[in-house]
Amino acid sequence: MRVDLDGAKAQYDEQGHWSSPVLFGAADVQRFVAAGERVVGGEHRGGRAPTLSLPFDPSPSDLRKVDNAWWADPDIAALTTDPTLGEIAATLLGASSVRLWQDQLLWKPPGGPGETTIGWHQDWASWDTVASHDAFVTAWVAFDDVDDANGAMQMLPGSQRFGLVEGVGNFFGTDRDAQLEALGPDRSVEPTTVCLAVGEVSFHHPLTFHGSGPNTSDRMRRSLAIHLMDAEVTAVSRPGIWQHYNLALFRERGGELGEPYRFDDLCPLLHTDR
Repeated sequence: MRVDLDGAKAQYDEQGHWSSPVLFGAADVQRFVAAGERVVGGEHRGGRAPTLSLPFDPSPSDLRKVDNAWWADPDIAALTTDPTLGEIAATLLGASSVRLWQDQLLWKPPGGPGETTIGWHQDWASWDTVASHDAFVTAWVAFDDVDDANGAMQMLPGSQRFGLVEGVGNFFGTDRDAQLEALGPDRSVEPTTVCLAVGEVSFHHPLTFHGSGPNTSDRMRRSLAIHLMDAEVTAVSRPGIWQHYNLALFRERGGELGEPYRFDDLCPLLHTDR
């Protein structure tokens, strides 16, 4: 392990996010980028299409978001299920075993606010109707150097302590200032920009507010967001605006409410101390 796990855990608990040193070398990242280009272009060497690819009719300047890209390409699958990421996630979660929840390939080209902004949001808002508790962590792998110019991710440090805030977060929101104002003065936090080099990884809590501004540079901002969970998380069905598709996929495979999410083709095991 090339990181101080105790230090990572302390910062993660305090700030709601932590960034690693380089975990993936240049040759590996080049392989991941090539795989991502194939998936974004509609080539599926893995034998399965991704769950969702947005927008449905993209322009060259649109942000591309592809859910479960690991289904579509073995090189993406190798990154998504990397055991080092699983070990780090286990430390941050305080879990003995970690499974994959899903991944999201994020291709942000140069473009304006309407095409490449990612609004402030909490990941847990997308999963709380189908998962027993919020023992999740996101590993965001940088395929390019990322900074303010090409739309680096930003965090609201400590916002994981806000709990789930209804009616504010929206991944597709473009007026990020209005979103911050809607949080109210009691939750006023100065955003932190997460600048990363190629192959570094940012980890964040599912309740930490995060988002990113537009890519105003002439460079791409490509990444893979890997959502990981404590293997003790179980399937539930709560009312809400929508239920994440993993619940239906789990039940199609024979899983029942109250059982831990599993099945290697849906939520493979990345790490276990057992």
